[in-house]
Amino acid sequence: MPEPIDDREDGRAVTQRNVLEGFDEWVAKAPDDIAVVSAGVALTYRELDQRANRAAWALRERGAGRSSVVGICVSRGVDLAVAVLAVLKSGAGYLPLEPGFPLVRRREVLNDAGAVAVITDAGAGDDLGVPAVRVSADEVARFPSYAPPGRAGTDDLLYVIYTSGSTGRPKGIAMQHGPQVTLLDWSREQYAQRPVALHYFPVTADVAMMELLSALWTGGRLVLTTEAQRHDIAEVASVIREHGVSKAHLPVVALKRLAKHADAHPDDVASLREVISTGDRLAITPEIRRMFARLPGARLDDQYGPAETDVVTAATFTAPSEQWLDSPPIGRPTPGARVYVLDAHLQPAPANAIGEIVVGGPPVAWGYVGRGAVTAAAFLPDPFAAEPGARMYRTGDLGRWRADGELEFLGRADFQVKIRGYRIEPGEVEAVLTLDDEVDSAAVVAVSDVDGSADAVLVGYVVPSGQPPSVERLRDYLADRLPAYMIPDSFVVLDTLPLNGNGKLDRKRLPAPTVAEPAFVAPRDEVEATIAAVWGEALGLAEVGVRHNFFRLGGHSLLVTRVIFQLRGRLGVDLPLLSLFQRPTVEGLAGTAREHLAKQV
Repeated sequence: MPEPIDDREDGRAVTQRNVLEGFDEWVAKAPDDIAVVSAGVALTYRELDQRANRAAWALRERGAGRSSVVGICVSRGVDLAVAVLAVLKSGAGYLPLEPGFPLVRRREVLNDAGAVAVITDAGAGDDLGVPAVRVSADEVARFPSYAPPGRAGTDDLLYVIYTSGSTGRPKGIAMQHGPQVTLLDWSREQYAQRPVALHYFPVTADVAMMELLSALWTGGRLVLTTEAQRHDIAEVASVIREHGVSKAHLPVVALKRLAKHADAHPDDVASLREVISTGDRLAITPEIRRMFARLPGARLDDQYGPAETDVVTAATFTAPSEQWLDSPPIGRPTPGARVYVLDAHLQPAPANAIGEIVVGGPPVAWGYVGRGAVTAAAFLPDPFAAEPGARMYRTGDLGRWRADGELEFLGRADFQVKIRGYRIEPGEVEAVLTLDDEVDSAAVVAVSDVDGSADAVLVGYVVPSGQPPSVERLRDYLADRLPAYMIPDSFVVLDTLPLNGNGKLDRKRLPAPTVAEPAFVAPRDEVEATIAAVWGEALGLAEVGVRHNFFRLGGHSLLVTRVIFQLRGRLGVDLPLLSLFQRPTVEGLAGTAREHLAKQV
């Protein structure tokens, strides 16, 4: 552990461990090695370091420094890596934003976190209400190429990541450097040096930080997928093959789809040696077994840890894959993590007894930005810790300790859900729906096996205040206020919501959504024919009618970018990603496409 160093602008001595130290080592050891590559653009460790240093000085000019927050709203590519490192080198914590999120949402979280600046690029040039900084080489050329003084220490802010909030207001999780440093130390011991590592997760996920830093701490080459590639598993496989990717963090849903792709194209994944699954409950499918059976020496790890903590348990699976359990446990605690299974009285549950998973020790975050009451309810004093002032976080997950000392994950204790790797509080979607003048009350639930789909989807139940609003109207309303993955796949209009004896919503009595299959109507012009053809290719269908719903045919958010990208090429029209969520039928999307085409004339 390094000695305390007086490297603060305020003159205070701190233990100078932060998440940049491993990167700094490789800048010194291998400055000319490629550090990051995306879409044909590459930066060496030296180039990445100097670009980030210059950008850090630009941020300092805008008021960034220790304890401040800087937003990052940058399209996926090498500039995203520059932006993250620049914020950290300035001493600030970073707040990731998706450029495709509604403008009102991005402004809301920047304001809530008190951001002093935001890094943007040409793909995210909206007025976000705070000073904007660009990190391209030309923009930062006038600043010094060495790092500014006063970098953050172990207990300083690393990032603020916003998640869905059950009260209808998103929560900003404030994480400090210390937990990530501990995790990076452990990861460096667990995994191979100098990997070719895939960067797949969206920047708004906490895993995205681990993907980036774990590669740079081990002298690796980070391969960032573009946004279009990330949503097309065939493109992801192509990136893995082209770059010889050896290490990949993947959400469970993406791992399943990659394994299915590998059945037909095994050479695409032949370079993989380390695969880390996270973000949802891991189920070992036949395709996953077959993929790893063809990868001798490869390992599959499953890592568990909510965003309010770092990774707190890990399980490792090695060949022979035919012996892996269908629903494996989530492993044992990582170094420093205290993982409890507590009963309703917050007392330790005996082995094999079901309780709430509660996490203590260094992995626990500070709490929620500006949300004292919510923080106090979730982050409690830890009565089982020896050190004074220790805290523990109530995950809301159910689990039990098995007799062999491994932790088994058993789902959620509340209504929070994960859909396609995204954590969603249905209450937030409900709260936004009820602000609509045409909606009196609303409920949102996750439902499995709608239309025979194995994946859960969101269903919105709406009681109108007057005439029932159309589904298109509801989609338009939500699309202006929420990320696309939070928009329900279907809606059910009710006269009233079912209540229990206490006057609370009785979710069990909500009717199952029924989907009437529309009569087949063939495409009637070239625009509809093109859209139907692209959908058919993406969904593996021989024909698609103009009144068929993309999501009811099996479409999902991971395919949306692929479809929109292909339509841009074939129709010559720049459709927003949200347009498919707002108009999920061929004829509806064709109408939007015609409107855009008319504007281009």
